[in-house]
Amino acid sequence: MTDEQETTAEPATSGTEPKVIKRYTNRKLYDTVESRYVTLDEIAEMIKAGGEVKVIDNRTKDDLTAVTLAQIIFEEEKKSSRTSMRTLLGLIRQGSEVAQQMVGGAGGDLRERVDAVRQAAEHRVQSLLARGQQTGEKARELVSASQEALAGLQRRIDERVRSAWDLRVLQLPLVGELLYLEKLAEIAHLIAEERPALLACSLYMWNTRFFADLAERVKRNDPTTRIVFGGPEMATDYLREGRYDGLHVDFCVSGEGELTFRDLLRELSSPEPELAGIPGLSYRAADGTPFTTNPRRTPVRSLAEIPSPFLTGVVDDEVLRRPNVEANLETQRGCNLRCAYCIYHKDMDRISYNEIQRTLEEVAHVTQRAVRRIRFVDANFGSDLAHAKAVMRGLIAMRPETKLMFELIPGFIDEELAALFAEFRSLHPWNDITLGVGVQTINYEPLKLMRRGIRIDRFERTFALLKKHELFAKIDLILGLPGERLADIERTLEYMLDKLRHHSAHLLCCHVMRGLPGTELLTIAERHGLVFTSRHEPHELYESPTLPRPDMLKCLRRTAVIFRLVNHEGWADREFVDPQDRRPDSRAVHDAYFRAKDRLAVSHMALLDRLVHGFFEILPRRSYFVQDDFPFAETWWWAHSKHEVGTEWLVGFLDRL
Repeated sequence: MTDEQETTAEPATSGTEPKVIKRYTNRKLYDTVESRYVTLDEIAEMIKAGGEVKVIDNRTKDDLTAVTLAQIIFEEEKKSSRTSMRTLLGLIRQGSEVAQQMVGGAGGDLRERVDAVRQAAEHRVQSLLARGQQTGEKARELVSASQEALAGLQRRIDERVRSAWDLRVLQLPLVGELLYLEKLAEIAHLIAEERPALLACSLYMWNTRFFADLAERVKRNDPTTRIVFGGPEMATDYLREGRYDGLHVDFCVSGEGELTFRDLLRELSSPEPELAGIPGLSYRAADGTPFTTNPRRTPVRSLAEIPSPFLTGVVDDEVLRRPNVEANLETQRGCNLRCAYCIYHKDMDRISYNEIQRTLEEVAHVTQRAVRRIRFVDANFGSDLAHAKAVMRGLIAMRPETKLMFELIPGFIDEELAALFAEFRSLHPWNDITLGVGVQTINYEPLKLMRRGIRIDRFERTFALLKKHELFAKIDLILGLPGERLADIERTLEYMLDKLRHHSAHLLCCHVMRGLPGTELLTIAERHGLVFTSRHEPHELYESPTLPRPDMLKCLRRTAVIFRLVNHEGWADREFVDPQDRRPDSRAVHDAYFRAKDRLAVSHMALLDRLVHGFFEILPRRSYFVQDDFPFAETWWWAHSKHEVGTEWLVGFLDRL
């Protein structure tokens, strides 16, 4: 018996249960009862003999029964077709009638109804096979009919919720430290004037403190206003451990929030809400009591199950027509990798893709309203190269005038996709492509520990394609990965700065290691002695046994200098942080930096240390950079460095060295 068989074999099931067939990534099908591989034809024979089967994905545990049975029908159709159009139409009509009956009830969870639709479809397919009625066209139309029934069911429930609630969306800018108290009072007053029955906030690490303070003020102004928190900061494990019990909120949503929030609205509009049946929801039995946390919600199979916030008007035209607005779109959720520090795959056991046509419709919708920058917030746009290429071909056919940004894991790009990016960029003078490439470090062992075993040769191949097609990359690094020492970080920075020398468009963004809620990194941190703090910025690494605080401070100040050099005016042929997207007149900073390095014949780290010393000489004591513990380091990189350190001074300082 092979290793694969030994690790997946299961006890035989009873006669009343379906036989479990496991499908591997190589598409082989394994009968767990008879402990052998089987073919589609053999599965068809099992069903014709009166047996029941259940096909599951060996890795994700997804139920693939309907897909496999549809494939069997399609393959059988190649041999013979004996099904009349009358039978086919009757099957589709039956599916529609079942869906209509399901919509009739007022309560119940949508997921249960969706499962009922799928189970009904699977039963019909198996019945047809048992009777010897096979047709490939029927399989395709059955799938289409199930999708239409699901969409109709969803629309009816959404309409019922919308009719019961007057939903208003407030689009608020990021609130910085300087205006924090002023904005907090202003928004609390705005909400008090509206007197909402329910206030919902989506929490990210950069706004968690603000919304926690806002919730306290809202409750103080009107204790009857109920508040729900959702977003990436809401971790199911944290809720179960009671870490959010002190928040002044009534409900929390963890995992994908759209359907959970919709179900919450539906139940709150009922005289007797049944909150215990809403997956992904945490609620209080009474004011001041700990949260009760329901089971996690199963991730959606397709983003098409969730109404588009753009096409349904949730994001209104006034927001889209604001100057320099950037639209955030999704082509997928989830990720190929399971990086220990990342939240992209949190509560997601699969990648759920959007329909390509809907993605294109969303792009058309926002660009027709003057949006000229779109960021696709996928973890890895190239996770499925065929899907990524289909999106790009559709965009090229549409010819929108807009800049696009995608996140891309090194290695998930090939010659054809790179050429499509370049073709889109050539459509209009304004068009551009920015690829966020997460390298994190060139040291393999820390990456392996983080479940991100990407070797440097994959980045080299990716970088070569970007250079060949003149594509713009924002390269991301992480400071403080478990086990990394100062010398390891120096090695990565030396390598990356060398890479940037001969390219006019690549930018380099360093990020402090963050211990995000719900990530495996927090468990690893306990073993490796990493210390996190939210004293200044959320969840940031303070120090570790291999990177004590003095070494961490040296890294923070060096990378602050790099950020000012590389990501603001004077380095590349565009400025990454400038919201006006003005193109700098020259590469004066870039050229002065490398002139100084060559003249002095020193390493990048030695030259950066001289710049750090120069910054200390010119910056005022109020600057975060010169304060003892460098508080708000990343805030300084992004928002203060350009204004506190001018281009003219930088060029002059480098030329005088």
